[in-house]
Amino acid sequence: MSGMGDFAWHSVFGIEQNINALFSPSHLGLATGAFLILGAPFSAAWHSADRAWPQLVPAFVSAMLAGMVAAFILQEFAVFARHGLIQTYSSAAGTQPAVIVPTSSSIMVSLASFLVSTVVLFVPVLLLSLRWRLPAAVPAAMALVPSAALQVMVALRDAWFIPAALAGAVLVGLVWAVVRPAPERPARLVTAAGLAPVVFWAPYFAAVALHDGALSFPPEIWSGTLTWSGLATLSLAALTLKVRAMAGTIADSRAS
Repeated sequence: MSGMGDFAWHSVFGIEQNINALFSPSHLGLATGAFLILGAPFSAAWHSADRAWPQLVPAFVSAMLAGMVAAFILQEFAVFARHGLIQTYSSAAGTQPAVIVPTSSSIMVSLASFLVSTVVLFVPVLLLSLRWRLPAAVPAAMALVPSAALQVMVALRDAWFIPAALAGAVLVGLVWAVVRPAPERPARLVTAAGLAPVVFWAPYFAAVALHDGALSFPPEIWSGTLTWSGLATLSLAALTLKVRAMAGTIADSRAS
């Protein structure tokens, strides 16, 4: 259906270019189809009996690929897709661009981008963690691979972001190794979910500061952005666990 809709859309409105292609309803329909297809192994594993670790690899890859579809469609908000998201530069003629104080609107755009990127990267990790106890390498890889893929997509124009993504992924894996979240340990799961984006984005800010020699954002803004990203996943984890607990209570009451 989406393929036919895309053909009709192109026939009436022409072929979309640049950001228009990401917002086209027919393209969103195609992306939804890809999301469902790539997410099928994860869904099948979720509803099956417990499996040994090697048998869960397709489910983990499935969740990551489904998240990468979302990352592609939302690439205009992707933090690792471009440099300068958290920087504002002077544009005076005849002078070298310099880092200057950002406007309120640029701060809000940056915060929105970090929140969208956080959801895209870490909701798949959260979903897996609700069902299985993950080895530390899994959340680390699920944070690193989509971030690196975004840089590859833009021809590595800011290749120095890759080491920053790698450093952040290592820290995410360290959080998982230390906290050891598991489906039967909701407090640890919420803790890991809240810490993961904070430690992942921190190297991004550090890399930009080292590359440009300064940050546009004052400490209140960059630290607040890190806090908001952590609160986003923490609240999602807490809400999901609450809903799951309520569903279990309702099922038990019906059974009795």
